[in-house]
Amino acid sequence: MKKANHFSDLSLSDQDTLIDHIFFNYKMIPSINYQQTAYGLKMRFNRLTGADMGHQITSQCFMEAMVKAGYKAFPAQKDVMPNWYFNVGKVQIITL
Repeated sequence: MKKANHFSDLSLSDQDTLIDHIFFNYKMIPSINYQQTAYGLKMRFNRLTGADMGHQITSQCFMEAMVKAGYKAFPAQKDVMPNWYFNVGKVQIITL
């Protein structure tokens, strides 16, 4: 998985890996969770998939994947760099 600024920058296989990660590790809730940001969640994904293997996605790419998986994205107003909150419950990480 190369560095990806957008979900569409990923190969179909890498898109599937990211979407699978979201489906297996996150639970959709009705309200926006202001405790979890795209930045924090994508950092977990980057660590799990291994930076030593060249895996790195941006918060923008992660947000696009979350939306593709059916989540709502709400922009974080305070952050200098674009960031988002989602309607995601407590995060439990399961390795693929």
